Amino acid sequence: MTNRRAHRWLASLAMAQAALSAAAADSASPPPVCVPALSANDVEHGFRFERGCDVEPRRLARFALDAERAARRVHLSGRERVAFAEAADLMFAVAPQAFERVAPLVLTLAAQGAGRPGFDFVAFARNWVARYGLLLRQMRVIWTDDPLEPQAQAAVAALDLDTASTLLSAELIEPGAPVELTASRSFEAGLVEWLRFSPKRSLTFMRFAHAMQPGDADIAELYGDLLEEMKLPEQAQPVVEALALRYRALAQDKPDRWRPRYARELTRLGHLYVELALPQDAEMAYLHALGVTWGLARERPERYGPDVAALFEALGALYRDADRPGDAIDIYREALKLERALVQYDAAAYSAGLATTLNDLGVLYATMHRADDAQRAYAEALGLQRALVRENALAHRAALARTLNNLGNLYSDGGRLDDAEQAYGEALSIRRLLARESPSQDGADMARTLANLGVLYRKQGRAQQAEQAYREALRTLQPLERAAPGTFSADQARVLNNLGVLLSKTRRPSEAEGAYRRAAALYAGLAKKQPAAYRADYARVLGNLAKLYAEMGRRREAQSAQEAASQLRSAEHAP
Repeated sequence: MTNRRAHRWLASLAMAQAALSAAAADSASPPPVCVPALSANDVEHGFRFERGCDVEPRRLARFALDAERAARRVHLSGRERVAFAEAADLMFAVAPQAFERVAPLVLTLAAQGAGRPGFDFVAFARNWVARYGLLLRQMRVIWTDDPLEPQAQAAVAALDLDTASTLLSAELIEPGAPVELTASRSFEAGLVEWLRFSPKRSLTFMRFAHAMQPGDADIAELYGDLLEEMKLPEQAQPVVEALALRYRALAQDKPDRWRPRYARELTRLGHLYVELALPQDAEMAYLHALGVTWGLARERPERYGPDVAALFEALGALYRDADRPGDAIDIYREALKLERALVQYDAAAYSAGLATTLNDLGVLYATMHRADDAQRAYAEALGLQRALVRENALAHRAALARTLNNLGNLYSDGGRLDDAEQAYGEALSIRRLLARESPSQDGADMARTLANLGVLYRKQGRAQQAEQAYREALRTLQPLERAAPGTFSADQARVLNNLGVLLSKTRRPSEAEGAYRRAAALYAGLAKKQPAAYRADYARVLGNLAKLYAEMGRRREAQSAQEAASQLRSAEHAP
């Protein structure tokens, strides 16, 4: 499914952006304000400021020490440390002259990563900056002669959010206020609570504001955002759907004003439908969002080009997960064209995203048995990622390891076993380092590369090394599974099945039976919850167990296992 209009404007995107950049450079602008900034390239052993501006050195040193303690307390990995430093710099830029107010908020941000693998510090900080700006705009309006109003306004402007919270709460309990005023104050209180890292209190205020003023677009947008962020997609769905319908109508009369907001809500709807397992609805939402955003990007490529690329990637991932690899490839190729243009505009900002798309495209090519295309995609991704690692290893080595692991899979499937071993070896060396830093986040990836190496060693006839790799993979996964039951069952089951095959081939039937039975028990639980995803794997293990029983002369058990496998295969192919 290729959108053939893409090439008409993608080629000129970099030139348009370069012209805009040059025009901006030529225009007169006031001297920039000095903003304290952490280094994002030197965070492995502690944080340091590369720019302190007029902040006293002792305050900078105290913050750096406190940030290091916070990072260690929640066990931030290397790449999370980089992301935290980048996020901190975004927040410091909000109020460069109010370092003492911003610093405690930044330290609180570090704690948000606790127990949340993959938490996006930079995206959260961007949201924080945007919502603080929204709060400032909202509080410019003085509704009454109540002296608490200007006090709350001053507290927000000074980033004294604790005082602002107290004042707004006091305003809300005043009797006799009009509905519109109460809703506005509740909205402001909800924003303040979110900025103070109290999302549950924020949602309570926002729910109240939306109930009182359901037609207020700003309130509805933030309410929908909070519901989505709190993992309440069923509640967010009607809010976002209503907003999308409203913005569609408004955009017909005033497109310049309302099209961006319409595109945003359509994109959010797509994400919500994915969470709600409604792939057809998600596809339609993404396609509509793509059409609107495309029009915006023609007019302002520097602003909306990245949004188009993100929509292509979301749609490609949807097709990939729906087992539509051909459609996914077409969409990813369109994303690739756009991201190449964006890299020409700002390599530092977009090279990592381009490499990720190339890696994802390589996986899809491999799925479609297009080995040459897959190898070219991986090779280009690796070139970009190696350059990025040279600039900042902590930020980019995990992505490099992922591509190397996928390249190893490609070589192994194609019979290039020596090349596969080299790729797996490099991936494993990186993943061992990452797993030592953060076992809960990176241990599973290390186990997957070990399992892949085990398969490779078995193909090479290196049974002892294969067994060692499989058993190390299982030892790595066991504590992860204990900490998060069910999360790594599929990984364990795959390794156990492969170990069973190896033990069977090396004439250790009793041990092979134990491995197969453990794998079958795990797959039985997985297939019960997600039959479409795991029935085939469950049937494969039962088939292996049936074959083993037959070789051991246990015919009745072999027949029983084979019948169970056949039933699963029949269910797999049933209409």
